[in-house]
Amino acid sequence: MNKNDHIRAVVFDIDGTLVDTLPSLAAAANDVLIQAGLHEVPMARLRAALSEGLRPMFRQALALQPSPPDARQAAQLEEDYLTHYTQRWLSAAPLFAQVPETLGALKTQGLRLGICTNRDRDSTEALLAANALTVGFDAIVGLGDAPAPKPAADPLLKVLQQLELPPSQVLFVGDSVMDARCAQAAQVRFAAHLAGYAGQPEDLLPQVMGFDAYDQLTPWVLAHLPAHKEACHA
Repeated sequence: MNKNDHIRAVVFDIDGTLVDTLPSLAAAANDVLIQAGLHEVPMARLRAALSEGLRPMFRQALALQPSPPDARQAAQLEEDYLTHYTQRWLSAAPLFAQVPETLGALKTQGLRLGICTNRDRDSTEALLAANALTVGFDAIVGLGDAPAPKPAADPLLKVLQQLELPPSQVLFVGDSVMDARCAQAAQVRFAAHLAGYAGQPEDLLPQVMGFDAYDQLTPWVLAHLPAHKEACHA
C-alpha cells in the first residue's frame, strides 16, 4: 500500500447509509397521496428513486398513479409532502445499528468525516440533529451545494475541497448506484452499505469492500490508517 493511499477521511451518504429513512419517507408520501384521494404506493416501488433525492422520490409516487394529477396539483402535493415529512416523519427515521459507535471510533483515530447527499442541506442537518449525532462532520454537501447532484462527481469533489484532501486519501460510503457512480467519477474509493436501498448488487460496483453492518466497516477502515503504513508495501 502506497503511503499516499492511506485513508484520512471517510465521507458518508445519508439515506440508506447512515439513516434508515425509506419507511418514514414512504409513509409521508402515502399520507399526502391518500389525503388527496390518490392511491397508496408500496414502499418497494419508491426504493430506487430515493437515491436521487426527496422530490424525485415523491414524483415517482405521482408517476405511479393510475391517473397522475396535473402539473399544478402535482406541484402543490409535492410541497405538502415535504412539509408533512418534515413536521411529522423526519424524526421517526432511525440510524442503522452501530453508526454512532463507528463515527466515534473513526473520529477518535483522527479521521475527518464528511457528508455527501442528494438530500437538501436543511433536512440533512435536521435529520442528523434528530438522531443526536453529536460527532462533528468536517464537511457537509447537500443538494444545491454543487453544480450537479450525484451521480456527477461535483458534490463529492466539493467535499474533498472542503476537507483539503486528494481523492486517494478518502473513502466514500454509500448504498446506491448514484453513490457508486459518483465515487468512480471522482476517483474516490467506494465502500458499499449492502443493507441499504440498492436495487441490484451490481449497482454497487466498483467497490473496495461491502458490508452489511457497521462493525464490519470500522476494522477495515482502521487497517488503512497511516499508523499501519509499516505493514503496507509500496
